[in-house]
Amino acid sequence: MNIDTRHPRYSEAVALPRSIGIMPPKIAINGRFLTQRASGVQRFASETIKAIDGLLDTDEFKALKGRIEIVAPPKARNFPLKNIPLRRCGWSNGYIWEQIEFPLHTAGQLLLNLCMLGPVAVRRQVVVVHDATVKALPDNFSWRFRTAYGILIPLLCRRAARPVTVTEFSRREIGNLYGVNTDAMPICSEGGDHILAVPADDTAIERLGLKGRNFFLGVGVDSSNKNIVKVVEAFHAAKLEDTMLVLTGARDPRVYGHFGDIHSEGVRMVGYVSDQELRALYEHTLALVFPSLYEGFGLPPVEAMMCGCPVVISEQPALVEVCGDAALRCEATDVTAIARHLRALNDDESLRRRMSAAGRERARRFTWAATARALLGYCFTLQEKKRGVT
Repeated sequence: MNIDTRHPRYSEAVALPRSIGIMPPKIAINGRFLTQRASGVQRFASETIKAIDGLLDTDEFKALKGRIEIVAPPKARNFPLKNIPLRRCGWSNGYIWEQIEFPLHTAGQLLLNLCMLGPVAVRRQVVVVHDATVKALPDNFSWRFRTAYGILIPLLCRRAARPVTVTEFSRREIGNLYGVNTDAMPICSEGGDHILAVPADDTAIERLGLKGRNFFLGVGVDSSNKNIVKVVEAFHAAKLEDTMLVLTGARDPRVYGHFGDIHSEGVRMVGYVSDQELRALYEHTLALVFPSLYEGFGLPPVEAMMCGCPVVISEQPALVEVCGDAALRCEATDVTAIARHLRALNDDESLRRRMSAAGRERARRFTWAATARALLGYCFTLQEKKRGVT
């Protein structure tokens, strides 16, 4: 399946309502993500907010200046921006803050929640529900995490005025697995251009012992659905001389449970890497190997394509939807097929050049500015409905 991301459900096609001049809403962005370890949805939040902050300097969105703030728990880390202030409030920092204190301290404002959850008692809010991974792969998550999401997400999808998701696949999965009607749920795809906003730290290649070495890259040891075990099996099955497999990521047992390290010849686990180091890895690797078992979007392949890095993905629907024909594909558990792609990319420089060019072209459609525009458009739509504008 190769869904056209120019479909009207997608952020690229969302236009700001013509009535922006009537009275912009006061928007409170849920800042609970600033108390959490930076991962996928936290990345979405931070990059989207930075893009919104930049849009406030344009003529189209200047009326929103002074009307958007981040409201966060007292232990939130700093998040300095030019136009959007951060306001800390309350006394708690987790689910209690989000469900009780956040709505109390933002009464009268339109709420923008970017990380799956929001206060279920509030109707006038936009909530980005990224995926249904907790339902699809419950064993990958702690019981506390499963319980909270299993209760809150269906309530939010029914209660929130505008639940949003990031792919057509996620829209279907949320409907099927959480038993909610998602027919009217719009799609706001993610961006990947943040990886080009930082310089590559090429010194990391030498520090990690990779200078002059061929290597493949696996990203996301922090989640079992990244299928790292099969990646390692395929790497060994490919029997590539003088080529390594580098794996990044640091698992958080509070969310995902416990997962052991991989000790295998030719495989190097490097743990957490900065964006600068990650860009360098993307730019020096033979390819990103990402045969994930389940994704709601799949940000690493978009980052890689932005950097001109060839990509191998599974036939998982969200990845196919996002990457299209710009990536090599195979079934997630087909070790032989993954190994075949690794051998081809290892041996064929012209194939790597073709995949690099196709990836760069595909990635151009995924920008955080488009994500920010779409979400602000949804906020203005709710403002118009409140005022009876049609």
